Amino acid sequence: MQNKLSILPILIQVQLVSWCPMLRISRLSDCAPDEYYVRLLLLLLALLLGLPAPAQADELLIERGLSGVVINKQIAAASDATAQLSWSQILAEPQHFIPASGRCGVGLGSGAQWLRLDFRRAETEYSAPWWLVVEPFSLYDLRLYRRNALGEFEEITSGERVPFKAGREREWRQYAFVLPEHGPVYLRAYDPGCASFPVTLWHEDDLEFHEHLGELLLGGIYGGLLVMCLYNLFMALSLRDSVYGWHVMTTLALGALLVYLHGHAAQWWWREEPHWLVMGRIVLPSLWGLTLAGFIMSFFRTRTYLPNTHRLLQIIMLSYLLIIAMRVASLHELPSLVLTGLALPVAALVLYITIRRWYQGMTSARYFLVAYILLLAGITLLLLSLCGWLIPNRLTELAIPMTATLASLVFSLALTGRIKSLRNASKAAFIDELTGLPNRRALEQRFKLYTESEADHGFSLLSVDLDKFKPVNDQWGHAEGDQVLCALTRRMQACVRQEDLVARVGGDEFAVLLSPSASTGIVTAVIKRLLEAVRAPVHVGTRSHRLSASVGLAHYPTHGRSLAELSRHADLAMYEAKRAGGNTWREVMEAT
Repeated sequence: MQNKLSILPILIQVQLVSWCPMLRISRLSDCAPDEYYVRLLLLLLALLLGLPAPAQADELLIERGLSGVVINKQIAAASDATAQLSWSQILAEPQHFIPASGRCGVGLGSGAQWLRLDFRRAETEYSAPWWLVVEPFSLYDLRLYRRNALGEFEEITSGERVPFKAGREREWRQYAFVLPEHGPVYLRAYDPGCASFPVTLWHEDDLEFHEHLGELLLGGIYGGLLVMCLYNLFMALSLRDSVYGWHVMTTLALGALLVYLHGHAAQWWWREEPHWLVMGRIVLPSLWGLTLAGFIMSFFRTRTYLPNTHRLLQIIMLSYLLIIAMRVASLHELPSLVLTGLALPVAALVLYITIRRWYQGMTSARYFLVAYILLLAGITLLLLSLCGWLIPNRLTELAIPMTATLASLVFSLALTGRIKSLRNASKAAFIDELTGLPNRRALEQRFKLYTESEADHGFSLLSVDLDKFKPVNDQWGHAEGDQVLCALTRRMQACVRQEDLVARVGGDEFAVLLSPSASTGIVTAVIKRLLEAVRAPVHVGTRSHRLSASVGLAHYPTHGRSLAELSRHADLAMYEAKRAGGNTWREVMEAT
């Protein structure tokens, strides 16, 4: 009877102390008699006043319908802010445990989290194979305490700090442990960053299907990223464009980060090197940020259009390089803080650059904005899951890889406009801006084509210079002179065949490259049509301008085997025609 009476106040004390730490006292039985009854009276009074006892998590019934369900609502949790409490200490103070209420993670620097699962099996599931699975995005230290065959608790150490095989009881990217026949089971989750600890119970048959489906979906996402990388690599090599090169590096870095977040880095790359896995949580995000900054600088041409933000992006790239260097040098806290501190400023800066370039008239910036918003949405879901504000499911698990893949696809679509602009720029490099005729570069390209493909056949080059054109510019201005010039170029193009080339090589100087198929008669006919076309009056407004042309003719390879040499001889013949009064043509009779 005395023992029962002495236990009662202790039970009351445990309930009250767990609710309010200020009521914590030493054992009541050790107090003096007067003090004993005073404290007992205070405790009873507090209990009568309705101070609530801490809620306790109900015992979980293991049945088949529970397979695949996140059970964080049915487990108890306790926080260890210092991450120093041992297993024996936490076991000796059960009052610390309160219902987890579905919480699946904690924020940055929240210490260690202890979880307790009280359960019993339904009769039909007593001998069935069940697994306890923890599916975090990253978890440095995970420990499981369960009863062995002798009924004693055993510790299993897992997490990123131990080799892959040593920390898992199943060959799988997630942490899966055999569920014992009897509870309770304790878990300790600790991560210097955001500790994530969603706990799921799986029947063996359901887990196998879940595992295969997850690998299939993630494999499809990895494959899609790889295909986009290969496509963009091909475009980078074909177009020799740095933007595509940066996009390839950004996609590769993003793919490596996804592989790490979903546990495949530990399973595929660093099975026996957990230190590389721990280093990857800082290095891989920094590497992705570094390549993304380079892609943004190249894609938006910030050096030209946003020079101030270009300097900021350069500083950000240097910061990411510094973070990687510090982490490789075995620093832990400082690179983590710098990486975390960069997140919001970088996101805001990228949004500013995108919107600013959009307003500057860059249409592809719209696609970039859509892609970046998709990325931010995926990252937001990831952070919410890490902090325990979202109950994980298949959608939240695939949120990051799906949004990342869609973003990479939209980035590629944004670059299709760049292909068109590059083609236009390439075309513009061979076109005279005023007249729309091919320029000297196009003439050189066509000459090279003829000399390489028609080595055994000759062809002809005409040097055409307009007579009396300078007075038009001097008297009526360059604007009217340009109109006259454009009208004459259209006429000259109409005088040659489709396979011939009329190029503008100077102010009022032109070159006509006749294909190897042109016979002597065709060459003569083309020259006569050119002279007649230029002689016809050109009307600009109410004024009529009458000009003429002097034409020089040279033949390949008789008068030269290079374009420079052949042009020199054709010019000499043209000057001879000018000295003859113009409105005529001359042919080089022999090389000089």
